[in-house]
Formats: sequence, structure tokens, C-alpha cells
Amino acid sequence: MGLQLVIVEDHPALRQGLELLLTQQGCKVLATAGTEDVGRELIEELSPDVALVDISLAEGSGLALTKRLLAEDPDRRIVLYTGSNDEELLFSGLDSGARGFALKDGSSSELVEALHVVAQGGTYVDPRLRPALLSRRSTQRLRTLSPREREIMDLLAQGLTGEQVAEQLFLSPETVKTHIRNAMAKLEASTRVHAVAIALEEGLISLRREHVREGA
Repeated sequence: MGLQLVIVEDHPALRQGLELLLTQQGCKVLATAGTEDVGRELIEELSPDVALVDISLAEGSGLALTKRLLAEDPDRRIVLYTGSNDEELLFSGLDSGARGFALKDGSSSELVEALHVVAQGGTYVDPRLRPALLSRRSTQRLRTLSPREREIMDLLAQGLTGEQVAEQLFLSPETVKTHIRNAMAKLEASTRVHAVAIALEEGLISLRREHVREGA
């Protein structure tokens, strides 16, 4: 069975187009919604592998929806879908705890990649959004990551989960979590996604996209 997902998008034509597009790409769209309240009900009821949520909804807020869902269950996988590169809006998205950011003008293959990576516990940030995620608030200090921290951040950027990183590096999951927390603190990042975006933009790690595709 393909990736199971719920789509929350307030524009009917785009919502229908996404459902058709993602179905053609092998995904199983369990349901779609146009508002925050309906989206929450569907995601709670259906427990999809990943939810694709418009960052701005006419009725409600995709950011508020994401925060509420993750407050109830931090393991839920959510990709925020946006047509904006507004810095404040994106920072609010980072604060919501979402693990993925995809652009509406991106290709279908990029969107499917984002959904698969996040569904498997990884993080995804559209490369075109990374500069906007790096305001003065996150670039005031010189970054220095240890070799182990860079190694772990590199694997996270490839879409691996914390557990997969621990297995690949022969470390305990708790040790990996500690390194991630330390890296986030050094990068002044509020979430793993933010940390990965900063590390990629500043050249501390490099994204080898073939690894992402293999893990998707």
C-alpha cells in the first residue's frame, strides 16, 4: 500500500489537483479538508502516515492546526505547504514543530519526496526556502559543530530518523538525541528542521540527494 495521507488545503481546485496528482504518484489520499477544524478531525480519526497542511487557511490556521496536533501526539508527521517565503511566517512554521516545508510551485517529485522523507521520520526543507529561514536572529554567531554533530546532522538531512542514525553509527538513541540537542543549541535552532536548514545553508553539511531518494 502506498503512502497514506490527509490533505488540508482551503482552495478547492488545488485540493482536488493535489489529490489527483498524489494518487497518480502512488499515494493513498485518505481524505481532504478545507478548514482547520475538519482537518484536525480527519487526521485524529484516520492517523495518516503524513499530513500535507497548507500553512495559511481561510478558515483557521495551518500553523495552529500543526501545533494542536503535535501537542496531542509529537510523533505525528506533518509537511507544511506554502506559496510564501515570508520570513516571519516561516519562523512560525518552525515553531509549530512541523518536520517538512514544501513550496507550492515545486515539482510533483519534490512534493512526493518531502512527504516520504517526513513520513519516515526525517526532515525536509525545500532548498529555495532555506535562505528565508536564516534571518539575523539565527545567524548572529559563528557556528562550530563537532565532527560527530556534523555527521549526525548530515544523516538527518538525508532523511534518516534518529533511530536510523543511531543504528548506522552504532550509537545509542539517547546519545544521538544528546548530539542533536547540542547541535540545535549551537545553531540557535528551535527544531531539527531549523537546525538542518541552517547547517545546509552555512555549508556545515552537504545534502547528497541520492541518499534522500533511496530512503524515501
